[in-house]
Amino acid sequence: MHMPSKDKMVGYAVSKKIQTAVSRNKIKRRLRVAFRGEERFLKNGLYLLVAKQNSTLLPFSKICEDIKKTLLMFYAADGTVHSTH
Repeated sequence: MHMPSKDKMVGYAVSKKIQTAVSRNKIKRRLRVAFRGEERFLKNGLYLLVAKQNSTLLPFSKICEDIKKTLLMFYAADGTVHSTH
């Protein structure tokens, strides 16, 4: 999810359907690290990354790949933002 803003901020959300706080925190840490390399390509705005329930089972390389694919959905060749809704 993206909202225009003068600043660049990224938030991470993990559902409580992922039962333990340890698991939720691990997913958030992995998302932060995976997304860190991609932040420089973002336009200013507010971004929210929401982890899927099966995120605990994914290897780190798959998380990185999914983040890159998601960013490609947001940005077309002309650099405009597209919503997935």
